[in-house]
Amino acid sequence: MGELVVVEKLSRAVQHDVNHSLSLLLPHVASTDSVLDIGCGEAYVTAGLARRARDTWGADIVDLRRAHVPTFLPYDGLTLDVPDNRFDVVVLSFVLHHVPNDLKPKLVGEARRVCRRTLLVIEDTPRNAFDRWTSNRHGESYRKKINSTASFGFYSQSEWEQFFTREHFEVLESRRLSRLCRDPFQPYARSFFVLRRLAEVHDHVRAAPQPAKQWVQGD
Repeated sequence: MGELVVVEKLSRAVQHDVNHSLSLLLPHVASTDSVLDIGCGEAYVTAGLARRARDTWGADIVDLRRAHVPTFLPYDGLTLDVPDNRFDVVVLSFVLHHVPNDLKPKLVGEARRVCRRTLLVIEDTPRNAFDRWTSNRHGESYRKKINSTASFGFYSQSEWEQFFTREHFEVLESRRLSRLCRDPFQPYARSFFVLRRLAEVHDHVRAAPQPAKQWVQGD
């Protein structure tokens, strides 16, 4: 697991969550890979990735970094100022639910444009009415934090699988995570996706992707 280089001591809860994210992401990152973490936030996870792969960048609409990242890329939430296929691995960790539903295809399309091989996604994926209620509360709270009035949207695990397929990714792995895998005071439903970038082809000739590997961790 990556060693963090931080400018402050993390609380036990935050360190636990960072370690959990890295435990999912690092098995898919080689030391020679180039990595882009879109929506890096405080960049604790990004810094951990950078300990494995030196060519690691963080990108976000505002600079909230509290950990060192080799390269930070400001962006407008939709367009990344980097060439096509620049990164071997692109990460979207708890980002997509903050994006309005009508803009999700644009953001994922931009991630696909700069991605050469693998897109890694960790997301809150509501499974029942309680999850949807807590997800909405979380979305509203974050909007207040960043002083935004934009909409947001949470998808279920199966809805994300369908979405990623439409956006020209093959779903190699779709893993349902335990509610207790992170902060026990936030027992949200979450999923982890490993996606392979497909070549750009017309929908009517695109080969059907193989069924995703299904993982389930108990609640």
